[in-house]
Amino acid sequence: MIQWRLHLVIKQLQSLCIVRIVHYKKMEVFGLVVLFLVVVECRKLPSFVEPCLRTNPNITACILHNVELLRPRFLAGIPELFIPPLDPLVLPKASLDSGDQFSASFSDIQIYNALDFQLEKVHLDLEKFSVDLAIMFPSLRIKSRYELDGKLLVLQLKGQGLADGNYTNVYGKIFGTGVPFEKNGKTHYKIEDSKIDIDIGGAHLYFDRIFGDNEELNEQTNKVINENIKDLIGELKPVVIQVIRGFVLGICNRLFDRYTFDELFPNA
Repeated sequence: MIQWRLHLVIKQLQSLCIVRIVHYKKMEVFGLVVLFLVVVECRKLPSFVEPCLRTNPNITACILHNVELLRPRFLAGIPELFIPPLDPLVLPKASLDSGDQFSASFSDIQIYNALDFQLEKVHLDLEKFSVDLAIMFPSLRIKSRYELDGKLLVLQLKGQGLADGNYTNVYGKIFGTGVPFEKNGKTHYKIEDSKIDIDIGGAHLYFDRIFGDNEELNEQTNKVINENIKDLIGELKPVVIQVIRGFVLGICNRLFDRYTFDELFPNA
């Protein structure tokens, strides 16, 4: 079994332009132990990704084309790019804090339907390594565990349980700047400084056990929340912003960490 797994690993590495593999086998009492050394001497983009020449006057079209090439692969994940399965996209936590009045934390977050995103604008400045984009999510479903504490609308809440939110027409504007870093003697970039603003068209929320086992009060509270959802959208923005940041920058930074600037945007 161990030998079979290592064989698969070696085959995957060979497909990524591994040019020299040295392995040593030694039989011991408890089975076969395989030691191998992998030396990576070159790396190419996967065949399903098309490099965008930095001299291309229509580089935006090239980027959008690659997004569409990758879209069907996002569902199962893209191991070659270290991108995990994205439906659902899993985030560890998000939180919002309105000071002394209200706070909420969310964990084990699962985001569905994010792959239906529509890129409405993309502008990449290769000299400053900045990206300016607009993205639309027609529908997002966000499930998580939650903890609420404080006053929301006229309700005094303190509870924990499972949350289920459906958001429609979520429009985001994102501006990010890349910061260079060295990896294996080559220059990579990571988007660290980002500004995100969003507009949420509509939402419907459900918090289970917000008043423990009192089902009647739970239902009444959720009804009040959704009857006043337009007033709550502003409170929800910080959480949705964290979700969108995790989705967009998560994909971008995995790609930039895997490949250098020159590999992604060659001169020729």
